Amino acid sequence: MKVLLVIDMQNDFIDGALGTKEAVAIVPNVIKKIKEFDGVVYATRDTHEENYLDTQEGKNLPVKHCVRG
Repeated sequence: MKVLLVIDMQNDFIDGALGTKEAVAIVPNVIKKIKEFDGVVYATRDTHEENYLDTQEGKNLPVKHCVRG
């Protein structure tokens, strides 16, 4: 079975709080690859609660992103 893993293709990682122009630039290629891929596609989804900045991860990366809701 062929599997394609799509990692961190979420708004906040592309053009949001943690986004970069390089991330924006690869979006068309990622979409093309997904559409043409003959196999199973899995994508990750990072989510945090409103209190993210109070968590240990939030203290290590103090940028609010991927907040649920």
